[in-house]
Amino acid sequence: MSKFIDLHTHSTCSDGTLSPTALVNHAADRKLTAIALTDHDTVSGVSEALAQGRIRGIEVVPGIEVSSNYSDTSLHILGYGIDHQDHNFVKFVIDLQQARHTRNLGILDRLQQMGIPIEQEELDHLAGDQVGRPHFAELLVKKGVVNTFQDAFTGYLKRGCPAFVEHARPQASEVIAQISSAGGLAMLAHPVCIDPSFASIPSLVGNLKQHGLDGLEAYYPSHSNKNTKALKQLADDHNLLVCGGTDFHGNNRSSTPLGGNKKTIRISSEILEKIKQRLDASG
Repeated sequence: MSKFIDLHTHSTCSDGTLSPTALVNHAADRKLTAIALTDHDTVSGVSEALAQGRIRGIEVVPGIEVSSNYSDTSLHILGYGIDHQDHNFVKFVIDLQQARHTRNLGILDRLQQMGIPIEQEELDHLAGDQVGRPHFAELLVKKGVVNTFQDAFTGYLKRGCPAFVEHARPQASEVIAQISSAGGLAMLAHPVCIDPSFASIPSLVGNLKQHGLDGLEAYYPSHSNKNTKALKQLADDHNLLVCGGTDFHGNNRSSTPLGGNKKTIRISSEILEKIKQRLDASG
């Protein structure tokens, strides 16, 4: 019987809708054998997920998804197998959180200047551990400012819109180094989202490999079969690992179910085995 996994998921510790415990339970209900919790710029949910994984018999890989810059390009780096309690890595994550908090204050100020009555307390109550743009979007819908979650982004929150505020991001080389120092593997998230034409991806991956990149996310809901094949070949060319996941944020925010399905993507457990082999070899 085939075993399937999901190595790209989010919980309420960042911008997902399920708690780490509920996320693991959902994975168990969907008969997955493993998930990685890769919340944005935080590892606060990892301990809870690990504990629930032991209860439900689901392997949980400690992970993170870090927003970063490379030259003028914004990209995300996934970290797998990190020591989420490593002192230096925790300090690095605290700095990431502070940058997000500063950005959120800027968004809040812009919305208030436009006469939209959103308060910090409302965001904190809604978000829990980490406020993100999806929480602003949810409040904009609840207050009747916009009709849909997507309208909140296209009208206010995405780049170029009135309430958009950029947040300070570390360089990709620093992110890769921090993940490596915490005992993990660094992989480029959803490469085709960076450049849908794919033209710049080979050189980007080659350059990041020089900074210690360990792999790339070949399996992703918006990647075509052609994209996935090209990414797998690119990984082979550079002796990089591949990973994959649905980028699951919750059933009401993700069009692809946790772990995928026959109509979308499926990620074999063999991919995780290769990742674990590399982790063991580097440890």
